[in-house]
Amino acid sequence: MNAKRIEGTLLDFWVAKAAGLKRQEQPPAPGQKHDPESGAWHPETFHPSADWTHGGPLLSDEWFAIEDILSDWFDAEWSYVPAFRADPLKWFMRAYVALQYGEALEELDDIEEGSNPPPLPAA
Repeated sequence: MNAKRIEGTLLDFWVAKAAGLKRQEQPPAPGQKHDPESGAWHPETFHPSADWTHGGPLLSDEWFAIEDILSDWFDAEWSYVPAFRADPLKWFMRAYVALQYGEALEELDDIEEGSNPPPLPAA
């Protein structure tokens, strides 16, 4: 699986894993929001690839390394690439995952016990 191609729930899973968050075992209560201080995540409330309040703090901690990855992927003019400009947060989160695990990610079947990967997105 390539970090440049993951998206949606699968990307959010990999971001949570890269950030060292533990998956909540119980579903969140109705209306409950993600608590960034909890050290936990749930696929119903944690959306760092779509919500700047979830993804932004991760960017601030690793900005220069993320920028280097984007330069490797898109060249020095990465911020002008149409694919990046259409959805920058998604690309930032992909780079964040690649920073932690490299560009070639483990297949879901190989992920360690207890990490609770989400269901694969519909093709």
